[in-house]
Order: sequence, then structure tokens, then C-alpha cells
Amino acid sequence: MESNSTAIVALRRTDREANRSCRTPLMRLARLPDREETVNVMRMAADEDKTEGEGSASEKEHSEVSDEGTSAEKNVDNHADAEDSSKPEDANEEPSDDPSDAAKDASEVDESVAKTAVPAAHPQGAAWANGFVRVERVLTWIESRLLFVTLMALVLSLVFWISLRGMASPIESKSAAGTVFRMFVGAGVLGGLARVVAVRALKLDEVKSALLTSVGVILGIAIASLWRTVGIARFDAILNWLQEGSSMTLVGGLRGLSTRLTVAVALIGAALAAARSKHINIDVVLRFMNPAWRKPVHVLGAIATATVCFVAAYGFLDYTSIEGFGQNRDNTMSEKVAGVRRLSETHRFVFYKQIGLDLRTFPDVVFRGARWDAANRMNGREWNAWLLETGFAEQFTKEEFESMKAPPSAEEEPRVPIVTLPGESAKGSLSHDLNLLWPLGLFWIGVRVILRALLVISGHASVEPDVDEPDEDDVPTAAEGAR
Repeated sequence: MESNSTAIVALRRTDREANRSCRTPLMRLARLPDREETVNVMRMAADEDKTEGEGSASEKEHSEVSDEGTSAEKNVDNHADAEDSSKPEDANEEPSDDPSDAAKDASEVDESVAKTAVPAAHPQGAAWANGFVRVERVLTWIESRLLFVTLMALVLSLVFWISLRGMASPIESKSAAGTVFRMFVGAGVLGGLARVVAVRALKLDEVKSALLTSVGVILGIAIASLWRTVGIARFDAILNWLQEGSSMTLVGGLRGLSTRLTVAVALIGAALAAARSKHINIDVVLRFMNPAWRKPVHVLGAIATATVCFVAAYGFLDYTSIEGFGQNRDNTMSEKVAGVRRLSETHRFVFYKQIGLDLRTFPDVVFRGARWDAANRMNGREWNAWLLETGFAEQFTKEEFESMKAPPSAEEEPRVPIVTLPGESAKGSLSHDLNLLWPLGLFWIGVRVILRALLVISGHASVEPDVDEPDEDDVPTAAEGAR
């Protein structure tokens, strides 16, 4: 009985302190359910203690304790009133009933709760796999950012290629691509300029700003035909240089570059999906399966998937070494890999030297509008001197180097500034190296599948169909949480 009375007194004191902390009626109203539930529990406990008494003696004891509780409550109330009177005037002010103040207080409470919210813990697993968890997080961090960079490079290459083709489209062609592209450019430039002027300079309201922006867009579309012939020769020279006489030529031009970037995006995305079991799959059987069998079935499926990836990677490597690098199909895989490595080093050497030629050609083509293959750009004698200066004699055999030089009879004749390779065409030569993305990507997907299976076995990852795993960038691992 004494404990119940003391609890009731403490509860009332807590309520008074909580009411002072709740500055608005809205916050006090939010406390009512918990308060009422606690009061009801205490009342039920008091009733049970009351029935355990015997006769008038129990009632007398209960009356005495109640008087003590009432006296204690009065003392607590007096003490609380004294504390209220000792507080500053701001603390004793009546809470405002203004809805805007209530909304502000509610938003402050939500922000406070959000700051103190504890994120969902990563699934706990065996300690022996903590290293795999950390490796998986690092790989995911790297792959996600690599995917973003590759995707942005793909978008920029496509936009650049389409823009060049649109600006270089000849006026004699039956295609309206040049005019349509200039419509988009004019609408974007004039519409954006009109928007900036309306908002920043003229300080117009939203309706007038939108009207002025629309006028700029319409004007940009209308005047497209007036500058249809502007820049055709220059942009055609740039496009022709990138496609036929630059380092981009070695990878198949801008189109070849976009194709390889698309492959890279697909493979990196597949690796990320495999690392989190988010790839496309049919999980009807898994949903109706006994939960005890789900983990073994997932591990068996991961082993089968990784096996297919490894076998496919081997097949792609074998095919690329034969068709792309000219290796003998009867050679062992180690011999094919050695031949691929040797030719790949040669391709990279030539690519770096072609970049040096591009730096010499870039100002004339881009700023002066000259053709990269103009007759006065380079002759045979200058070409031979460039080969000696850039180390071709050390990279190739004497016979190969002599085949790359201009003969004495052609030293005064024009020479295009594009590298050559003995026994193969330089155009698209580096595309064979980029085709190695397929075996490398498939092998890496298999590795990620195996790593995921290890996390499932150790209990660090779940195999439930609808599980929502936390973001690896935000949630610490079990090992990190233990530290």
C-alpha cells in the first residue's frame, strides 16, 4: 500500500513537470494516452491491495496511508508551486493557443525525434565474416561511385556526339536535323536568358516571368532558320577529326566510345545488383518454401550463378583473344593471355602517342576551323622525325619501325597525323582492348555473388524475399557497432 501511494505521488509530480515542459495544448494532448494508461494501471493496483485487507483494520490502515499520500501530495504541489514561482516570467507564461505556434512546436518535436532516431542495425552474423562485411561495404562504395561517373560520361558523350552531328548537318541534305537542333539550342539559350532577366534584373512576379520566358523560347525556335548555315564547316571539321584522325579513332569514334560505356554501365550495375540480391529473379518458389530451406537454396543458386559467370568469362576471353588479338586458337589459355597482354601494351603506347598528336592538331581544328588532314599539316619527313622523337624505334623491332616510316621518295608528300601499326589498322584497334570488359565484368559479377553467399551463410545478410536492407553507406557493420 505504501509503495502504491508513493508511486501515485511520484506520478502526479511527474505529470506536473511534464505539463510545464509541454508548451502548447497540442503537445499536452499528445501525452494524454500514455498518462491515462499509467493512471489506470495504478488504480487497478490500488484496488487489488484494497481487497487484500481484513475488515475495519485494513480500511483504517488504508485511510491512514491515504491521508499520508494526500499530505505528501500537498507537499509536492506546494513544492512544485514554489518552483514555478521561482522560475522566470517566460517559463510561467501561459502556452499560446495559436495554431501556427502549435505547428511550430510540433515540427520542433519531430526534428528532435529525427535527430535522436537510431538507424536500423545491420543483421548480426558470425564474427568470422566481419572482414567480408567490411570488404563488401568498400566494394559497394567504390562501385556505386564508379557507376555514377561512367553513367555521366555516357550521357555527356551521347550529348556531345548528337550536338556535333546536328551542328555539322549540311544544308544540302534532305534531313531537317540541323534546323531542329538549332531550334532546341535557340529555345534553350533565349528562354534561359529571358528567365534570368525577368527574375534577377526586372524582379517580375511568377506570371510575368513565365510569360517573358515563353516569348524567349518561341523567339529561339522562330529564328533557327536564320542561322542554319552558321558553323557547319567548323563543326564538320571537328566531327571528322574526332571520328577519323584522333585518339577517338582508336576506340571506334564517339559511337564506339558510347557503346563501350554502355557495356560498362550494364556490368557495374549488374555487380551492384548481385551484391544485394536485387537482380531480376522469380521468387515464387522461395516465398512458398519452408524458411529453413531458403538459405541452403540461396547458397546453391549463388554457386550455380557464379559458375555460369566464370565459364562465360572464360569463353569471352578465349573468343576475344582469337578474334580481336589474332591469337592461335590452339594455344593454351596462358599463351593467349600473354599475347593479349603484349598487344594491349602496344595499343596503349600508340594511344598515348596519338594524344600528343591531338594536342598539336586541336587548336587548328577547333579554333581555326582547319581540316585535320590538310595537305600542309605534316609531310613524310616531319612524320619520320616525330616517330624518332616519341620512342617508336624502341617500342618496335627494326623491321616494324621501318614499315611505319615514310619512304625517302615520299618525304615531301603530305602525311596525315594519325598513327599506324605494323600488321593491323590503327582505326578501332583499342576497341579490342575495351572488349575485355565482358570477361572482366562477368568474372567480377561471379565474385560478388560468392561474396553475397558468404554473408548469407554467416548471417550478415538475409534471404527473405521482402527484406529491406539498410543502406551500406549509412549503417555500420556488426564489427563496427561492437567497437
